[in-house]
Amino acid sequence: MATLEYDLAAFKRDLTNLFRLPTGDRLSLNQFYVEAQTVMRRAKDAGLDVPPVVTEWLAGADQRAKDPLLSATQNAELVKWLQAS
Repeated sequence: MATLEYDLAAFKRDLTNLFRLPTGDRLSLNQFYVEAQTVMRRAKDAGLDVPPVVTEWLAGADQRAKDPLLSATQNAELVKWLQAS
């Protein structure tokens, strides 16, 4: 059975999918965090170097849901990192 490698491209794809998830209510916020834990577990298992901008963004979903300015700032930082090569 072939094992799929989890690489930086797959990590960025997963983060992009997380970016699209709603976080406006408690249920969707909880789902976001469940998915975020899965993504971080995959990254850790693959030995990927996860930058602080990503860990801060993943950990701050509840704060972004309450603060539009923080949301815009953190989202812009994440998009900038995602678009970098």
